Amino acid sequence: MAVFLAGAVCPAFAYEPDFPAISMTVLRYEPFPAQPGSYVKLWIRIENFGMKPAENFMVVLDPEYPFYLDPSENDTRHIRYLEGFENILIDYKLRVAPDAVQGDNELKIRYSTGDRDIWVQKTLKVNVQTLDKNIDIVSVSSRNVAPGGTVPLEVMLLNNGDASLRDISLKLDLSSLPFYPINSTSEKKIYLMEKGKSTSVSFELMASPTADCQPYKVPVTLSYKSLDGTQYSRSDYLTIVVCSMPDLVMGLESSEILYSGTSGTVTVNIVNKGLSDVKLLTLELLGGDYEIISPASVYVGNLESDDFDTVDYDLYINESGEIPLQFLAAYRDANNGEHKAEFTVPLKIYTKEELSRYQLVPAQDNTGLFILLLLAAVVAYWYYRRKKKKK
Repeated sequence: MAVFLAGAVCPAFAYEPDFPAISMTVLRYEPFPAQPGSYVKLWIRIENFGMKPAENFMVVLDPEYPFYLDPSENDTRHIRYLEGFENILIDYKLRVAPDAVQGDNELKIRYSTGDRDIWVQKTLKVNVQTLDKNIDIVSVSSRNVAPGGTVPLEVMLLNNGDASLRDISLKLDLSSLPFYPINSTSEKKIYLMEKGKSTSVSFELMASPTADCQPYKVPVTLSYKSLDGTQYSRSDYLTIVVCSMPDLVMGLESSEILYSGTSGTVTVNIVNKGLSDVKLLTLELLGGDYEIISPASVYVGNLESDDFDTVDYDLYINESGEIPLQFLAAYRDANNGEHKAEFTVPLKIYTKEELSRYQLVPAQDNTGLFILLLLAAVVAYWYYRRKKKKK
């Protein structure tokens, strides 16, 4: 019957024993740390600190979960003879279970000298760690926000690694950006994420009222720890777009056409009431109950916030009543998004009777007639006086 002696002889002796004194230690293993689901090669250093040689020396590796001996390996090493104060190296190729627990895992080994029914067992430790400790930002959900508005920001995280991770922190760096956290801080924390699991963190941000309409890159730092306390950190960027929808209005500025059957210049105005600028604005007058004499499409260009411009069209109108002028505006917003909008500007065309009734036609100037009548009276009076003197 075999006898097992727990523990191993300590390599540090206060004296030089006159018997074989064996010490067994892990010299190294590759890769370090060992990885779940892969192979690891282990080198064990065996030293004889005694004065006498170890004869009939035999070492047997007894791997248990999560370690398995490679099928090509023999668990026994026959050393036969190890002189006092000498050392040797032996090696084994082991397979690590895919679901091995991270951290130090025990590996049993035993040896025998002389009488092979007496065995000394030693426990070695091999550190197992997954190298795939990774949390990914898999999606970001937000929307465009106007200056002065608020926007929810949701970030979805996924633990793509082979092990659970703890103390996860997602921090937004808003120090140089026109955004401010609302009802929370700019950092969110998660205590634990199991492997393969996902979770989301939410922020609510307010854009500064003076923020320019453009995309902003928001630096974000994602940090976390493995279960053994190893710290990991990486940086990335999120994008938030500040953009206010353009708000254009059109109206009638002036018109030279008052009654039907006449032509003239009609001037319309277009106003940008929005918070952002309008770029590459083109205004087109569509067909209707009028004839367009001038070009129908006019390039206006850029129109800043709280600004306006006017456009002239030469028209001939042969109808009376309220004539709808139909316009199509095509433009880009501050972030080069394309937009189109239709507008209707009413133009009142009067009949001649309405012009007279409303006194929209200036009164006729009778000064010339008065002068002619006055001259006629003077001539008549002069002629009368002259004829009277002759008599």
